[in-house]
Amino acid sequence: MQLIFDECNMKYFEGKLLFPQFDLLHSFRTCGYFQYTQGGWFDKTVYNPVISITDYYDFTEKQFVDIMVHEMIHYYMAYFGLDKRLRHGKKFKEMAERLNKEYGLHIATVLDIFQYKRRMGTPSLSYWFAKLIS
Repeated sequence: MQLIFDECNMKYFEGKLLFPQFDLLHSFRTCGYFQYTQGGWFDKTVYNPVISITDYYDFTEKQFVDIMVHEMIHYYMAYFGLDKRLRHGKKFKEMAERLNKEYGLHIATVLDIFQYKRRMGTPSLSYWFAKLIS
């Protein structure tokens, strides 16, 4: 995940995002999730950013990048004070649409989980997913 984050940060966000913590979800309903903590009443700084991505599906590289960038948009918007509530509002949609057009991404506000291949059997990781989290 770190390698993909770093590549996406440089390519799509001009390297402006600080390196977050990464976590795995074990969910079939949620493909990715961004969360953070915030300072006190007067300190609106974003602390402890975490990007989580599910290990329930066998994503292709392209699908994984789309999900990572989706979560990075949330991170970018929180970090720069554009939307601290992590919504899929107008600003999120505008940024996603711009990245989709400029780079051929497929960032959506809601994902159709039926497009993803479910990881079968034991929790052994596919080659690609193992490569991403190492």
